[in-house]
Amino acid sequence: MMTDLMTTDRNLLDRFRQGERTALMAVWQHYYPMVRALAVRMRTGMTGQASPADVEDAVSSTFLSAFEQGSRLSYDGVTPYGAFLLGIGRNVMRRQVRKDCREPVFEPTVADLDPDPSSSPEETFLGREQTAVLARFADGLAPEERDVFFGYYRDGLSEETLSAALCRTRYRVRKTLARVEKRLRRFLAERGFGR
Repeated sequence: MMTDLMTTDRNLLDRFRQGERTALMAVWQHYYPMVRALAVRMRTGMTGQASPADVEDAVSSTFLSAFEQGSRLSYDGVTPYGAFLLGIGRNVMRRQVRKDCREPVFEPTVADLDPDPSSSPEETFLGREQTAVLARFADGLAPEERDVFFGYYRDGLSEETLSAALCRTRYRVRKTLARVEKRLRRFLAERGFGR
């Protein structure tokens, strides 16, 4: 268990609040292993991977945020600084992951498949009608739901691959997929394609 440097050394706390360089370095050196462990855990848990560059970026961003004057002065000196710093770190890392994942991952189009030459005209017409219905369904989905829909059904990606590509947990991908499947069944049934 790591001792909390800031609650035990009042002189350091005062110098830290004033922004003294040696105090900031002492805090960095003392809490670096704890913040780095958080960064590895969060980057791995949220994106499925933790590149060394992403981890170090998360650690640096956490300390930069914690060392801003507003953050330094808002620390009360009673709560363990480690807990305060980890709270800042979690918020910083969540923002980074969200920023990394804002762009849509999958092209939001329903493929217009070439008809099978052995298909009858009725089968070809029905296939085109189904494609049009699926396109209308996809237009009504939220961006995250659309990414899961296309990634899973059109591109055949696994939940694990989707969670890494979308920077979401597998649990969140699974819940989104279940919600989309339920809506899709209802949507198709309303248009005469259900059982």
